Amino acid sequence: MGLASAQARLLTITARKSDCEFQSMSLSHQKIALSRDMESVSTDYQNALDQTKLVYDYYGSGTSEMALNYGLLMTPSIYNDYYPKLVTDAKNRVVLNSSYAAAVRAAGIPAEGLSGTPSSDVRNKFIEALAGENIITPNKAATIQSVTYGNTLGIGSTVSVTQGTTEVTYDELVNLIKANCDDSASWGLSIANKEDQVEYDGAYEKLIVNGETYEKGQPTSPSISLADLLSGNAEYNIAIQAKESEQTPIYPAAYLQRKIVGNGENDKSFLNWMVDQFSSILGGISGNDAALQYAYNTIYDLIYPNSGIQDAENEIWDGGNNQKRTKFVNKSEEKKSYAGKSLYDHLSEVGTKVISSNEKPGKNFNKVNSSASDYIGFTFSSSNNKGWHVDRHDHSAIAINLNNLAEVFLTSYVEYSKGLEETDYNTNKGKKSDATLYDPSSDDYKFTISTGSESDSDEGCVEALFYDTMFNMLCLNGWTENDQIDDADYMQEMMKSGMVYISSISDDGYYYQGSYSTDKYISEVTDDEAISKAEAKYNTEKSKIQNKEETIDLKIKNLDTEISSLTTEYDSTKTVISKSIEKSFKRYDA
Repeated sequence: MGLASAQARLLTITARKSDCEFQSMSLSHQKIALSRDMESVSTDYQNALDQTKLVYDYYGSGTSEMALNYGLLMTPSIYNDYYPKLVTDAKNRVVLNSSYAAAVRAAGIPAEGLSGTPSSDVRNKFIEALAGENIITPNKAATIQSVTYGNTLGIGSTVSVTQGTTEVTYDELVNLIKANCDDSASWGLSIANKEDQVEYDGAYEKLIVNGETYEKGQPTSPSISLADLLSGNAEYNIAIQAKESEQTPIYPAAYLQRKIVGNGENDKSFLNWMVDQFSSILGGISGNDAALQYAYNTIYDLIYPNSGIQDAENEIWDGGNNQKRTKFVNKSEEKKSYAGKSLYDHLSEVGTKVISSNEKPGKNFNKVNSSASDYIGFTFSSSNNKGWHVDRHDHSAIAINLNNLAEVFLTSYVEYSKGLEETDYNTNKGKKSDATLYDPSSDDYKFTISTGSESDSDEGCVEALFYDTMFNMLCLNGWTENDQIDDADYMQEMMKSGMVYISSISDDGYYYQGSYSTDKYISEVTDDEAISKAEAKYNTEKSKIQNKEETIDLKIKNLDTEISSLTTEYDSTKTVISKSIEKSFKRYDA
């Protein structure tokens, strides 16, 4: 090697060695950052282990604990003895959600309250405003207004309330539901109505009643009756046929999941409507309410069998913000992995594929829809188990039978009421013929219902007792609006941090403010569900960090090897240069 080339090589080695050393130092800094990230993840997990939640245990048995939420406190029921348990701030003002606040404004009650209790005209205006905000029905408002205004309730006066019960057969239960329950339209749930449609690439939901399809073209569609769902007088399916080139109905599945379960307890979803109707007949009784919650959980778990599916559904619904997207997921989204599974795998967990061949447009939809009544959960078509792209004319479809959901709900209710260890019902996803559902023709199970709450006053209307008491407290103490108070987690955190309090009526007929910890019905317990989620998140984040660390370690090792090699070559080249210079000096000295 000549002197000039050796010197050029030395410069190249020096530059590369410096670059490798810089990369190694940068990777070392990244590893330090990962250590900080791991410390943060560990801290979050340790903090999560201390998470608690507030539960409401009216009977003090420890077996009927319900999640504490605003509706439980501010809706008349046996659980609050038909007296509102008020959420109040540090100034003892009643904290109202947006619906109650709108009703109070409409009644003309200022935020600072009034100097005392006003006339019955103002009270009637308040009751009318409650109906206007759909907090109570117009019929209930008329009944309350017919009752003499209790202007001393909560300020030194109380009324005792007891509850009677009786047992009814299944047929009697259905007759009660038929006579007293709201259909889907009356309740505010719309399915396949023109004004409530979401269209994405030309596809939209359809309601199929006894084989007749109602869709976006019609201004209205038939209301759904709970009595018809149970008795089978009408067969109801919700279905979507995908358009364009969507071969696997990922987006329609997410849309229908949200349509059935909703995004919160106040959503106008099918499940919330069904629970509300059953509760209007069976609710307000200790064991019944626990059974209703169990039945709710069964349907919820059928639609969302794991958190990965919820993550996928939230992702499709724009991060869970309930913003309706207008396009199907693209191919890159279809291949995303949630909790280690593809979107297609998650779809298979919520439904059963009933067709996969390349049919002409429309045939997939007809087969999927006609099969829905034979299955519990979704039925869907997909062009390929493994791939996502086939002939562009192959249209996927998805459907679900609502009658079967109602049967599963009632079966779960009966199962819990009888005792989970004493029954052998099976409500799992799949063929209905493989399931074991409650059969009223061969089961003499009796349903316990309330015969009405009985008051020791001459007025007799416990709803009037409840809302008159609330009205009096609003007028005397004033109010403030918080549109987040409906969120159970938010309200509980506000209570734990001392930002809001619970005000309850005492035996002397007056309201007293106190901490949640002093309320005999409210307990703070370990939040096992939140801890499980935190543990899953910790394990996932830990795995990600460890994978990154292993990648960095491998890169550093490779750089160290290269640096060592470069150092050896550097020394060799330097020796060559030194010898070349030495020879040159000797030549000129000679």
